[in-house]
Amino acid sequence: MARRSPSRNVSAASRLIVALDVADLDSAVALGQQLQGLVSSVKIGSALFTAVGPDAIRRLRAMGFRVFLDLKFHDIPSTVEKSCRAAVRHDVWMLTVHASGQPEMLMAAAAGVADEAARRNVPKPIVVGVTVLTSVESVDASLTRRVVALATQAKQSGLDGVVASAHEAAAIRRRLPEPFAIVCPGIRPLAKQEADQHRVASPHQAIARGANFLVVGRPITGATNPRASAEAILREMEGG
Repeated sequence: MARRSPSRNVSAASRLIVALDVADLDSAVALGQQLQGLVSSVKIGSALFTAVGPDAIRRLRAMGFRVFLDLKFHDIPSTVEKSCRAAVRHDVWMLTVHASGQPEMLMAAAAGVADEAARRNVPKPIVVGVTVLTSVESVDASLTRRVVALATQAKQSGLDGVVASAHEAAAIRRRLPEPFAIVCPGIRPLAKQEADQHRVASPHQAIARGANFLVVGRPITGATNPRASAEAILREMEGG
């Protein structure tokens, strides 16, 4: 079947990914219940997956969410391929590998996902390579060149896109046009910047710089009213 498209011609709600960076299933489900019908995608990272395992994916998918599995696979090519095939069997919508891995590893990930999806006759998950974490403080030309180089290698190796700061998104987009996807974490409303995230941007800034998808965690999940916070971010994404 055809792969899931990373096209930007979709609603803000389809571009927002809420990071469920919690360590127990009850908390993840409770957050999901507050966001149902508003956003379509959630991220399951290492904390939740290590604590709960595939049950987290099954429960969130049963609630109607697309699941972005963010485990940043980085190992020898055969191990990464097996991990990616397992992710396909869990019916995830998007998954991550480390873009800093060797091209052979990235190609194994892309090939394994494509083959497993075809074998199961399901849409191929979007495979994105993680470039440089947003906690890295530097915002200079050398870092931008490094991120663009990693993105170019990811594209050449068959990946569908990359995870990168909005600060590098415009440079990536100039080099790599759509449908190559750019997923931007470190998204913060201007009034809620945090000390452990240095290369951050507002929702509207990230979209303007070429992002296809935005990953938002604590500004939504740590809010007194997560749904209202998500609604506010969706308005910012649309320029409101």
